[in-house]
Amino acid sequence: MNQNENNTRGYEFEMSGRDGSYVFEWPSLHVSCNVSRFKSYRDEDVKASMRFYTDRPTSADGFLTGGRVILESLSSKASLIKSLKERESELDWVKIVEQACNAALDDYRRGQKEVQLAEVDVKNHVKWVVTPGLLQEQNPTLIYGPGNTGKSWIGIWLAVMLDSGESSCGISVEPQQGKILYLDWETSEDEIGARVTMIRRGMGLQGPSTIWYKAMSTGLAQDIESIRNIIVSKGITTVVLDSLGSACMGEPESAEIVLRMFQALRSLKVTSLLIDHTNKEGHLFGSVYKFNASRVIFEARKSQQPDDDLIVFGLFHRKSNNSKLIRDMGFELSFEDDTAIFSRKDVRDTPLAEHMRVADQIAALLRRGAMTVPDIADELQKSEGHVRKVFSDNSRMFVRLNDNSGRYANAMHEEVAESLAPQGGSWL
Repeated sequence: MNQNENNTRGYEFEMSGRDGSYVFEWPSLHVSCNVSRFKSYRDEDVKASMRFYTDRPTSADGFLTGGRVILESLSSKASLIKSLKERESELDWVKIVEQACNAALDDYRRGQKEVQLAEVDVKNHVKWVVTPGLLQEQNPTLIYGPGNTGKSWIGIWLAVMLDSGESSCGISVEPQQGKILYLDWETSEDEIGARVTMIRRGMGLQGPSTIWYKAMSTGLAQDIESIRNIIVSKGITTVVLDSLGSACMGEPESAEIVLRMFQALRSLKVTSLLIDHTNKEGHLFGSVYKFNASRVIFEARKSQQPDDDLIVFGLFHRKSNNSKLIRDMGFELSFEDDTAIFSRKDVRDTPLAEHMRVADQIAALLRRGAMTVPDIADELQKSEGHVRKVFSDNSRMFVRLNDNSGRYANAMHEEVAESLAPQGGSWL
């Protein structure tokens, strides 16, 4: 046996984990170490949290010691080694600490393994967990809107559908191989639990859900290791963040803070639904990187009259990276005897129609019959030039009637057929 083999005998270790969260075990020594919460600095130093444990009979309790360590700093590691020797003097802590620091640092810096791109089935490369066009597998969907819009109700409803595998109101969910985790910065376990129960009753589901819940008080990036452990141990495949602003835990205008949150979320490799708020101007609150980093985005609006026991929601599709924009969706939420019942609603028949695209507002208006440009402009409080441009940009949606009236109609409206029958029509 050579000297190197003699030095390493008994100090063989096993390493598990990924993406900046690792567990090291030395089985023959009855020692383990968790390495997490990595942070890189401009001088290329990398700092991480290291916590050592043991079940050796000579140790009073399982936890030995731990702290923040600069992984390539001799003085930083020396301080940790000294503390470990004071707790358990029989082991070669220099060797153990060096093994953990070097292996963790190598994997952390290596990142994702490079791969050679292969031919992809283009039609099927985007996998939808909730359709139409709501949640993509392992990608973030953002639903934002003003405060008290009922965004959390929508998020919980989608979570219940995913958890139960039951589709509802034209929303279809794929059978889930894993569980749902609800991360809550806004309310409480009791409130979210009550809403889950009410929605399940409204869907006719029996018994409790299997949704996991965690109340949050720090940012996602700051607590990413504990979240990752939950995901692995519970078999989580979809995570709901309520809300995105709190998950960032910092100045919402800061690109660095927002990007750090999305980087942490990406490392979890799960499907995610993010709920967020608008600013005073009605736009998505904070850095533009919230919009850029989300793959699918919906704006949520609600209509509710005083003393009403029902809420009308509208989801307006604002962005989709891998698919076309879908038509606006409307839903009604009513409350009966501690039960919450969702039903489908046509947005065009609600006060929320004003939030639709102008082309869709015109189409909804023309459902009542053909109209002239001035009448349409007056009805929608738009300029005539704006209306004409909408007609030009959406030539397949509308037709100008050939009856010398200057009126326009939806392309599929029955009045179009009557007008075109005798003399032909003029498509835009």
